[in-house]
Amino acid sequence: MIKKLILLSFIEGAVVMASELCGAKLLAPIFGSSLYVWASVMGITLAALALGYFFGGVVSERSKQHSKRLFHVLIFAALFVMLMPVISRYVIPWISYLPFLLAVVLSTFILLFPPVFFLGATSPLFIFIQTKESSAAGRVSGTVYAVSTLGGIIATFLCGFYLIPAIGLTWCLLGFGALLFIANCVIFKSYKAIHLLLFAAFVYLNLQFSFIKSQQLFYGNSILGQLEVQDLLNNNKETIRILKINNIVQTEMNVKTKRSVSEYVKLLDTLINYSYKQKAALVLGLGGGLTANLLVDKNYVTDGVEFDKGIIDAAQNFFDLNKTVKPVCEDARYYLNGSNKKYDLILVDIFKAEEQPSHVITIESLESLKKNLTDSALLIINWHGYIKGEKGMGTSILNNTLQQTGYKVKVCSVSDDENYRNLLFVCSLQDLKKQPYEINESFARTKLVNTDDKPLFEKYNALANKTWRSNYLHYYQSEPTRKN
Repeated sequence: MIKKLILLSFIEGAVVMASELCGAKLLAPIFGSSLYVWASVMGITLAALALGYFFGGVVSERSKQHSKRLFHVLIFAALFVMLMPVISRYVIPWISYLPFLLAVVLSTFILLFPPVFFLGATSPLFIFIQTKESSAAGRVSGTVYAVSTLGGIIATFLCGFYLIPAIGLTWCLLGFGALLFIANCVIFKSYKAIHLLLFAAFVYLNLQFSFIKSQQLFYGNSILGQLEVQDLLNNNKETIRILKINNIVQTEMNVKTKRSVSEYVKLLDTLINYSYKQKAALVLGLGGGLTANLLVDKNYVTDGVEFDKGIIDAAQNFFDLNKTVKPVCEDARYYLNGSNKKYDLILVDIFKAEEQPSHVITIESLESLKKNLTDSALLIINWHGYIKGEKGMGTSILNNTLQQTGYKVKVCSVSDDENYRNLLFVCSLQDLKKQPYEINESFARTKLVNTDDKPLFEKYNALANKTWRSNYLHYYQSEPTRKN
């Protein structure tokens, strides 16, 4: 029996990590994957484990039927894991209308606390049952935690590198929950009709929306999160195709004209002149590929770097990515570190939903980037719209970082409304002439810069990202069609 319990402990450890990883991904389409979300996920997970350990310890001392108690705790854990996709689909969207931080914490609690609590409660029971048959309590405890941790390590790599991108969050949680449920029933040779009924009901609930096809052209889970391609009608009855990552629109294309309808891309079109001499361009953050297509139209031979293969596939299959564009599936910083190719224009458009990866725009990265720029090259960075006050701290840090690295900077935007605009930082190592739609707003006051040793954007963009996500949730998602 001891060897079988060790196997169950291994599976339990794997399910804990699968639940935590998938739980964060299930929250991302509503709340993003910002510092707030990850802090909530980690805090709730640790709280659930701590209380679970305490509960399991109390139960192990008071109960005389320890094997039976462990069996029921594992049944509850498995069923709650299988219920997670259902909760994320039918409960959490309603909670999202609460104030943002309250909604994040409450949603994380409802989604993650029950399964992780019961999973945590199993460890003291595993140990107690095995130490009844052996006096080596220390060795048994060490073995249980080591085997459980090993299961968690394997599940982490398996989910992150293969399962989530390949089969999606629903099937991943359904699979781990079913594995724990079935292994538990087989090892203890016990089950009740109610257990099988609940198991079948939860599988059925998951399959109901797992197989539903709506107006989405594509729906799946990729490295960066939930990926969707969808066609909508705007107010002019034109079909607009959108690419969404974690429920935030990344690309908007008029299906008839094959051109972007985003104001930021229209501004980019104004800023970049047609080159009668063919030049080289690099897009960091390919997205749907419409900015890369724009550069091709401007007579640039264009490379597009994108971290997520699923997004490259979406650009090619749904957004008519120009066949001359060379897509590269790599991290932007990693690509720049290994490339000595010279470009006349580099566009940095590395939003992951509402977040800006800090490591790509550090002093060290921008200094290294100079080797990839021709003498008269432009570096253009797409950014959120906040400049003033605490929300604008990240923008001010970006400006300081660019200027300290030796770049001349102009900031452009077509709108005065910080909540619903993008900023384009136009940079060069040479003096810049006045740019179209150049703004002269005062930045938030700070002398901070972003470095590899002190990556600051995660912290100082947190309020801006939270506000942007909240505005999106409460305005854009409430409308049946996109306003352009």
